[in-house]
Amino acid sequence: MTRKLIVHIGANKTGSSAIQRFLALNCGLLRASGIVVPDNEFSLSDRPQGFHVFGFEKLLRQADGRVQLEQAIDRVADAAADASTIILSAENLAANGNAPALFKGLAERFDLQVILYVRRQDEYLLSTWQQWYSKIGTDFWAWAISAIGGLGNWQRYLENWESVVPPDRICVRVFERQKLDGADVIRDFCNRCGISRPFEEFAYPDGTINPSFSEAVMDLVKGNKLIFKDVHDNDFYNLVLEATGHRYVKNGRQSAITFAQRQAILGKYASSNRWVREKYLPGLEGELFSAPEESDYDYLAPDALQAQKLEFLTTLLYRLHKKGNT
Repeated sequence: MTRKLIVHIGANKTGSSAIQRFLALNCGLLRASGIVVPDNEFSLSDRPQGFHVFGFEKLLRQADGRVQLEQAIDRVADAAADASTIILSAENLAANGNAPALFKGLAERFDLQVILYVRRQDEYLLSTWQQWYSKIGTDFWAWAISAIGGLGNWQRYLENWESVVPPDRICVRVFERQKLDGADVIRDFCNRCGISRPFEEFAYPDGTINPSFSEAVMDLVKGNKLIFKDVHDNDFYNLVLEATGHRYVKNGRQSAITFAQRQAILGKYASSNRWVREKYLPGLEGELFSAPEESDYDYLAPDALQAQKLEFLTTLLYRLHKKGNT
C-alpha cells in the first residue's frame, strides 16, 4: 500500500490556523481513523501542535533539509505502520520558492497530495501586511508596491509546485464562504483529505482563530520595535485580546484602502487568476473570486480613526489597571 502524504501549504490568512487547531484538537480521533499528524519537529507525539511552520522554516535554512524531512517522514511512517495518511500543514510553504524541492524524494515514494487555499488578493495583501509585515514596517504602500503582482500570485505559486507535484495531485480551493463545503473551511479541508469519520464526532475550535485587529490598533503600533521583536511576535495582540476581548478585532467591512485602490490591485492579478480558474477549477462559474462591491466596505475618516485610537488606549490602560488590582 502506498502511503498518502497530504501537505496543506496554506496560504496564510485563509483559515490555516483554524485547520491547524482542528488537527491538534482531534489528533486522537484522526489517529484512530488511520491519519497521523506529526508534531512541529516531524515526530510522533500524543499532543501535536497541528502546524509545521517553524519546522519547515528550520529545514529551509539547511542545505540537507530535504534529507532531514525524508528521514523524519520515514520514521513517522515506520512508527505508525497501520496509518494510511500523514498530514502536514504549514502556511509558509505556498509562497516559498524553495519549498517544493524538499518533497522531491517523498513524491517518488508516497502518494503526495498538495492542498492550497487561495484568497482574493486585495484582502490577502491587507491581511498579510497586518499579520507579519506591519510589525517591522510603518508604511503599507511602500511595502505593497514591492509586493503587488508577486505576493498572492497563485499561478506563480502553483507553477512552482508543479515542478514536483503533478497538477492532478494539487487541490486548489477558493477561500470564500459560499465556495467552501458547508461554508466552513475546516469541513472543506476534511473532505479534501478524504476523512470518512462523521464531522460531528470531532471537536471544533472555539472562537476566532488568529484574528486581525482594527485599523486604529494597527496604525498605533505598526513598526514599533519596543513591541514586536520580529514578524512572528504576537504577544502584544494576545495582550489586547486578553484585556479587551474582541472589541478591537477587525470586522469584515472595515477597509484601510479605497475601492479604487482595491480594484487597481486586483487588476494586477486578473490574468493569473484566470489561469488558475481555467486549469484548476474549470467547473467554477464566473471568475475565480467574487468581485468586490464598494458597498461591501466601511471607510473610517481620519478624525474617527484618531478618536478610535484614543478610545483603545484609554480602554487598554483601564483594563490593565483593573486586572492588576484583582
